[in-house]
Amino acid sequence: MWKPGEATWGNTCRCNNVHTCPWCMSRILAVRGSNVQLAADGLADAGYGLHLGTNTLRHFERMAFGTVRKGMRHGLVAVLHDGWKGAYGSSGRRWRTMRDDFGIIGYERAFEDTFGWGSGWHLHWHTLWVTREVLGPDAQAAFRDALAGAWAAGVESAGGYTVSETCDRPGCSCEGKGHGTDVRPLNGADAADGDAGKQARYLYKDGDKTKGGVAKIGLELAGQNFKAGRGDDRMGPLDLGDAAAAELQRLRRPGPFVEKYREREFGVFQVRKHYRSQNLNRLIKELGIQQDVRTEEEITDDTEGLVAIAVIPAYIWYRYIARVAGRRLDLIKVAETYGLPGVRRLVESWGLVWGKDVLDPPAPEAPAAPGDLDADQMRFEVMSEEEAAFREARRKANEARTEELAASLDRVRQPKKEAIRPTISLRKRLKPKPVTVDVKTPPPGAASPVCRRCKGKLAPVLQPWGRLPGDCLRVDTAVA
Repeated sequence: MWKPGEATWGNTCRCNNVHTCPWCMSRILAVRGSNVQLAADGLADAGYGLHLGTNTLRHFERMAFGTVRKGMRHGLVAVLHDGWKGAYGSSGRRWRTMRDDFGIIGYERAFEDTFGWGSGWHLHWHTLWVTREVLGPDAQAAFRDALAGAWAAGVESAGGYTVSETCDRPGCSCEGKGHGTDVRPLNGADAADGDAGKQARYLYKDGDKTKGGVAKIGLELAGQNFKAGRGDDRMGPLDLGDAAAAELQRLRRPGPFVEKYREREFGVFQVRKHYRSQNLNRLIKELGIQQDVRTEEEITDDTEGLVAIAVIPAYIWYRYIARVAGRRLDLIKVAETYGLPGVRRLVESWGLVWGKDVLDPPAPEAPAAPGDLDADQMRFEVMSEEEAAFREARRKANEARTEELAASLDRVRQPKKEAIRPTISLRKRLKPKPVTVDVKTPPPGAASPVCRRCKGKLAPVLQPWGRLPGDCLRVDTAVA
């Protein structure tokens, strides 16, 4: 696919992985970051309170990243998710109390992770909390303490280490309350003039200062994967990937960086990068705040406005292009610079035949005349009616065949009764039915102490009948 100065591959499948793929990550997170920024600006203008929260875990070098896969749940990532559910799950009494006390409407949550050789995996949540009104200083402090207490209890219930709730470092921004939970106001008087506002504006120092701490909140929640690291002591996902690739190229075998990258690649499976609560999403729609509602497939589809200049069959692609290092990039660069003539010359230099191995794109279909369009539409409608009638007849035939088969089986099981399909409920005990037995009396004058046929002695129970059961004469004859 090509247009002047731009080229890409069309009719290909995108991974849409926001955790490991730099190409898909950059496009999807850019849209999500814009959505968060637009939502934050609209909510702040409507008078709602915005607060940036951070929830972290106590971590050490020996602790594994883990996974949330079914049947394999373990490690820091499992504690992070279970701790959130225990602290702020909608079914918890503690969460319902906080929601009512502080007027919490909802939240937008982002997953982030970094790695350092001295401290191991550092997994945490960034959360944009939305309240019905801007909280004052006292209410803001109580809000922070409530969130911190719930997070500490949730992590402990999830099997994690006790989170940091105290700090003895002089002049620390946590004011001695620890680093397990941090909540900062992003709008209101506190955010504009107070110390918390200065901290918030520092996080978003590249944004619009007139909006206070709300500026660049979208970048904070969606752009973590692109933040620069701090060397080997604190590496983001892309930093770790670059280090793993350089190590693999240098050593020609997997090393410690590659092992850590593979551990993270396995662990982020089924982890949601972003999540917006339903109540907050409903409020954003009610306020009419503009949001990009495209799916991930639509976001990563970059063929809009481009035209096809060549068709490469699958077997040619995998045999002569994909498996040869550098050829895919060469095709893109040549197409961007020289267009179709350059692509054709490059393909022929690889020994491929244009028109046989690599094909010309199909000609675009000419628009139909109005008369032809009406005729085609009428023909389509007639065909649809015929197909609907055929499907209805086929459905009725299948139902009749099924009923006939069920009736045949009923007649086999109950030949003396009408073919009625029995209905039995396994949830109810069957009621016992009375059994009728025909009582037979011996004929008059039949009583005898011995059998009248074989003259054998009879038991007392048989004496009223005066004979042995069965063919006693045949048995005696055979014995004789």
